[in-house]
Amino acid sequence: MDAPAKRRHQPGGAHPTRRKVVEEPFHPAAPTPAAAAAAAPPSRLVGAIVEKGFTAAAPSSAPRPSVLPFPVARHRSHGPHWGPVAKDAGKDGDGEEDDEMDTDETDYQQVAVAAAGPVRRKEKKGMDFSRWREFVGDAPPKRQQGKPTQAKKHSELKIDAGAVTLSVGAASARVRELEGGAMHIDSGNAREGPGAAISVSDVVSKKPMNQAESRVELVKPGEVRNSASQGERMELDGGESSMEAEINAENMARLAGMSAGEIAEAQADIINKMNPALVEVLRRRGREKSGGTKGVGMDKGTENSGPQKAKRATPGDWLMAGEHSGRSWKAWSERVERIRSCRFTLDGDVLGFQSSQGQQDGKKTHAENVAERDFLRTEGDPAAVGYTINEAVALTRSMVPGQRVLALQLLASILNRALQSLHKMDLLDNVKEMDFNDKFHDWQSVWAYALGPEPELVLSLRMALDDNHDSVVLSCAKVINAMLSFEFNESYFESSERVVDHGKDICTAPVFRSKPDLDGGFLEGGFWKYNTKPSNILLQYGDNDEDEGDEKHTIQDDVVVSGQDVAAGFIRMGILPRICFLLEMDPPPVLEDYLVSILVALARHSPQSADAILNCPRLIQSVTKLLSKQGSMEIRASQIKGVTLLKVLSKYNRQTCLNFVNRGVFQQAMWHWYRKAGTLEDWVRSGKEQCKLSSAMMVEQLRFWRSCISYGFCVTHFADLFPVLCLWLSPPNKKLSEHNVLVEFSSVARESYIVLGALAQRLPLLHSVEQLAKQDVAVSASRYMEIWSWSHVVPMVDLALSWLRLNDIPYVCSLISSQNRNTKHMLEVSYLILVIASVLGMLNSILERISADATYDGKSYSLPWIPDFVPKIGLGIIGNGFFSISGTVAFGNLDHQTFCSTSLVQGLCYMRCHGNVDVSLSSISCLQRLMQLSWSVDRVIQGATKSCSEHLNESKTGAAGKLLGEGISSLWHDDLLHLLTSLLPMISSQWSILQNIEVFGRGGPAPGVGFGWGACGGGFWSLKCLLAQLDSQLVLELFKNFSSAPGGPVTLNNGVNSDNVTNTAVKASDRISSSLRVSLIAGPGQISMMEKAFDILFGPSILKYLKSSIHKFASHMALAKPFEWDITEDEYLLFSSVLNSHFRSRWLSIKKKHSDKYAGNNNSTNVPKIPETLETIQEETELTEAVNEPRSTLVVEWAHQRLPLPVHWILSAICCIDDPKGILSTSANYILDVSRAGLIFLFGLEAISAAPCLHAPVIWKMHALSVSIRSSMDLLQEDRSRDIFHALQELYGQHLDIVCQKYYISHSVKEDDNVGMANLEEGKEISRLEILRFHEKIHGSYTTFVESLVEQFAAVSYGDAIFGRQVAIYLHRMVEPAVRLAAWNALSNAYVLELLPPLDKCIGNMEGYLEPLEDDEKILESYAKSWTSGVLDKAAQRDSMAYTLVKHHLSGFVFQCSASGKTLRYKVVKLLLRCYAQKRHHEAMLKSFVLQGIAQDPERSSNELDQRFEILKDACEMNSSLLAEVQRLKASLGQ
Repeated sequence: MDAPAKRRHQPGGAHPTRRKVVEEPFHPAAPTPAAAAAAAPPSRLVGAIVEKGFTAAAPSSAPRPSVLPFPVARHRSHGPHWGPVAKDAGKDGDGEEDDEMDTDETDYQQVAVAAAGPVRRKEKKGMDFSRWREFVGDAPPKRQQGKPTQAKKHSELKIDAGAVTLSVGAASARVRELEGGAMHIDSGNAREGPGAAISVSDVVSKKPMNQAESRVELVKPGEVRNSASQGERMELDGGESSMEAEINAENMARLAGMSAGEIAEAQADIINKMNPALVEVLRRRGREKSGGTKGVGMDKGTENSGPQKAKRATPGDWLMAGEHSGRSWKAWSERVERIRSCRFTLDGDVLGFQSSQGQQDGKKTHAENVAERDFLRTEGDPAAVGYTINEAVALTRSMVPGQRVLALQLLASILNRALQSLHKMDLLDNVKEMDFNDKFHDWQSVWAYALGPEPELVLSLRMALDDNHDSVVLSCAKVINAMLSFEFNESYFESSERVVDHGKDICTAPVFRSKPDLDGGFLEGGFWKYNTKPSNILLQYGDNDEDEGDEKHTIQDDVVVSGQDVAAGFIRMGILPRICFLLEMDPPPVLEDYLVSILVALARHSPQSADAILNCPRLIQSVTKLLSKQGSMEIRASQIKGVTLLKVLSKYNRQTCLNFVNRGVFQQAMWHWYRKAGTLEDWVRSGKEQCKLSSAMMVEQLRFWRSCISYGFCVTHFADLFPVLCLWLSPPNKKLSEHNVLVEFSSVARESYIVLGALAQRLPLLHSVEQLAKQDVAVSASRYMEIWSWSHVVPMVDLALSWLRLNDIPYVCSLISSQNRNTKHMLEVSYLILVIASVLGMLNSILERISADATYDGKSYSLPWIPDFVPKIGLGIIGNGFFSISGTVAFGNLDHQTFCSTSLVQGLCYMRCHGNVDVSLSSISCLQRLMQLSWSVDRVIQGATKSCSEHLNESKTGAAGKLLGEGISSLWHDDLLHLLTSLLPMISSQWSILQNIEVFGRGGPAPGVGFGWGACGGGFWSLKCLLAQLDSQLVLELFKNFSSAPGGPVTLNNGVNSDNVTNTAVKASDRISSSLRVSLIAGPGQISMMEKAFDILFGPSILKYLKSSIHKFASHMALAKPFEWDITEDEYLLFSSVLNSHFRSRWLSIKKKHSDKYAGNNNSTNVPKIPETLETIQEETELTEAVNEPRSTLVVEWAHQRLPLPVHWILSAICCIDDPKGILSTSANYILDVSRAGLIFLFGLEAISAAPCLHAPVIWKMHALSVSIRSSMDLLQEDRSRDIFHALQELYGQHLDIVCQKYYISHSVKEDDNVGMANLEEGKEISRLEILRFHEKIHGSYTTFVESLVEQFAAVSYGDAIFGRQVAIYLHRMVEPAVRLAAWNALSNAYVLELLPPLDKCIGNMEGYLEPLEDDEKILESYAKSWTSGVLDKAAQRDSMAYTLVKHHLSGFVFQCSASGKTLRYKVVKLLLRCYAQKRHHEAMLKSFVLQGIAQDPERSSNELDQRFEILKDACEMNSSLLAEVQRLKASLGQ
């Protein structure tokens, strides 16, 4: 055995002396620091090896029992250690008082403090620069003389135990830095305790003085220099060096050795070499730092010290869509990072902000730090200091179950409080009014931080769910439930299913926009993508993954996924098998409810999440058992949510729904409906609470049944379920109101009629040949879908007609009367209105199967007969006060003449305008169903034969029958006009709010689900957004009705004169603007609404109106020549077709993806094989066409589509010509036609001042014009397109001049305090949106686009004036320096500067290109290079704007700028003079350069010219040849 090995195996190890020190027995009393230092060898103090868990100076007092009954744990990995004493113990005599208070000899607390420290992990340390001076060998300079030292009592510097391992030189350097101040070395726990601190002065006394220390004068222990730069206390982590302090000391010493003149000269030299703007920024930052350090350390106990000093970032800083600037992202980051130090009470309220530097730097919080002041071991107020989110997460891993429960309850309180605050916030209204000084309101940042990657909350919750204590598991389930925002998401889906009959659920997975690319013209509004890839949700293990599994899939990967998507993180971490196990163990009802809620929230996430739930073994079986394990007498909340889970899963895939039906899951879920039917009296007598539970259960069961019916399944169950269903189909009686269960009854009745409406969709066409031959068709074998029979329809219609008698329905009759309207019973009225809406929707579905708009072959036909209930429906609408009827109409024997003056439509309008969001949703839903039913009745009656119409007129219906034969449309014109005029202002205010939801291209700032995306007010998941979409649908329906009515109110064929018609319902310009606003509101799944808007916008009549508006608008513009072109009828049809086709393919297309294979749970089911239909069998084909096709899915994903659209979506028609990959169409003529039509449409929108078009920033419009000519000049070769292109340039130039003027005013406001703040805010808005910041607003690689545009200009333009104007806009002073530099270099390198037009022919005013003077050095150097290389010679001859630009900016820089750019100015002058010496033909150019900007006054011009020549001479720096050239130039000017 070699020597080193022998030493290692010796009792003392490699260093027996140090081992001996550790093993010394305890002394009777703790020695004083001086004595301890004197007796201890140097090896004990510096670099000693200390045993883990024991300190080198353990106390010697006898063990005493602790006053605590049990040890307080801190962290699981640290074991059951005792907690330390308070940090302030031993100061100001507190330690002596504590010793006197506890005199029990069995107190082990002090022994545990020093002898039971936790085992610390090794920390990875970087390079240690603390001994850099030893390697350099330089002696430290003399310190600068500062203020006299002042004795500061108890001023100490704490150094961690790792600092003891530093070299003696580094330790002495720290002593020099504090000049002998007493420093206490921690014992290893970073805490102060008895016998655990050693004075640094004692350390130094045991070490010989070296050269560095010989120059330092040590003061007495306990005294320290009072330096504001170092603060009162400093904490140095173990092993960290004070290199910055060393460098600062050296710099200060060097400054001390310099005179005042030398310092001033050095400062001037440094400033001259720097950019003046950078100098100003550094000075301002220095002033802010100096102002921010005032009072630091004076009051460390205050809550808001530290973070409160920084500038506050208001929530409005990030709310603008499309804002990609670093400023807004920085503001949002500061808001979120500020939450790191935020402390919360146990109720979730904000207590304040801590000033701990460790928390601000993002260091991990350990549970033992929290346990120091945990409520289990403190007296008085247990949670007075509060907890940060990181501390609460750390406490979830405590050894004590009570602490874990406390931490989880605190997290649940914080998350619930954040969700409630977000729910109360409006989308944009209240954000600007927030006052951070009065109360903490930034719960949006709290939510984003809690769900962010730093706390790793998902990992902690997943570990807590595996806990052995039921209370911990229950608390963890509550936190997960809040983290998935279950209640708020379900509230949104509940409202959505109430008001939308056949709507699709939307997946809640967090998404973000794909980045814009050049192929799409850099336009925003790309496809949505999931935050995390769907493949990351479930891990796919192969055959050989057993050995490499640990390397491939780690916990860190799970944490990364959870930081992108919390729901995906939970599933990836295996939460589903754990929930399945807990459900199988018969959990308590509360825990069972939370677990099923978590499953519902995860199922709504995405198809992949639903697939994971379906494929989890025994999970669906466990949920199904919950539905019937308690019998038929008791209903539990978990059972209701279990049915909801089955409904959500069935909506994703038709095959999944079929599996549920074949396995009997549907029958188990609907077990309430197979019981013996009771009466409503029995249901009312069961009690209010039981009525609520049974109502909620039946509503979810009916929705589950409706989902199956939409797929074509479970239609035959109608006969079995009808006995119970018929109880809810009649209008309510007074007993329901008396027992306060009318709302519950209305909910079940509403869903019952919605189910009947879904069944009506399964009816075959009434007059189809197959229906006449086979009256009792039940199942179509070819597609395995069930068909409802017409024999069941008539009884359902008779029950539905009873709901049309509004006078018999409580609370609704008061709504019709304008005198009795009040908001007292608005809740009951809204629920009853929803029932009426569902009844109207069911009747409309039946009428659609009588007379469809078109048959399967695309041809309409005349109905041979119509059922008797069709006139009854029409008469019910006419005679029951749905619409107001003119008093001149005679009604014969009708009983409801009292409803002639007022109507239900007016009452619904009142509800929409004066009710809350829920009431407004109910009213809009009813209005939409009423419109659809009225038009369906007219279509069916008008589609009947002539004999049928005559029979209707000759019936006993009298005048009402005659009105019915003429059409109901003649009755409600006034009501619908009033409705439309009230909805249009609402639409105009809603679209702008919804456009501000997206944050940095994301749906929300947090990776939550649905409402948990974290947008204000819920963002896209708010009821306001749903209401705006319903309003938009109704407006489009009204537009369609008015345009299709005979003798419609809007006549567009007469051009502009159509706006002056007296009987118009709405102007054509208002229709266009409203349709554009509607297009900005539509969300996922509303493609049909967008198609209706496109049909209105791009109709031939609208294009004719826009063409007339263009000619009228152009006549008022100062254009070079008037528009003399016209558009033919064929071109109108062509443009209408290509525009509609382009915008549908560009914005409404769904991105193709790989088909999701539902493995395992779906494919394992033995589904009976269904024979495929042969195309030659005509009978089966006709049958399938006569029946509505079943849907394949009832869910819409946010991903893979583009809605909602950006505000500049209309510009894509112009940008589509730049399509090198042919992603839109392979036909070049088609693309050219789209661009030509797009120019006409865009200019027409500008001519009528369409609101959304005006709100699109000028920068996007300028960019679109550039994109249209980047690849081809075909657009400019047609006279009509060329004229419109030139007119748009002129128009946008005027807009740009206005924007620049406002921008200059805003900058002058900053200098003048007397100007109002309104101009300043307006200037900020202009600066943020409208300035030509192409690189910032459009794309980060915009310089590449500009270079390609210049290449196209040089290659094919041949000096085209319009093309040159478009290229010259990138030399505007409002354009970013990087883009201007790229454009100039590309033009200069291509030698096409002379092709640019004169400055007065460019877009906008000349001042925009010339002012302010250029201050970018790179651009100035590029200007000078172009001058000297001869590129500008032809430009000067042709009077190109390039020469004027260079001459103006270079002359201004040389003769008018300050002394800041002295070096560059001299360089530019020398280059110009040398070029002048070599090229004599540059004499005229240089003369013009010198004379640029000189006044015409001879006296003033002579003096100024002399000054300029003096500047030129100074720049020559005594160079004789250059001075001679200056003299020759001066002589040529006659000087």
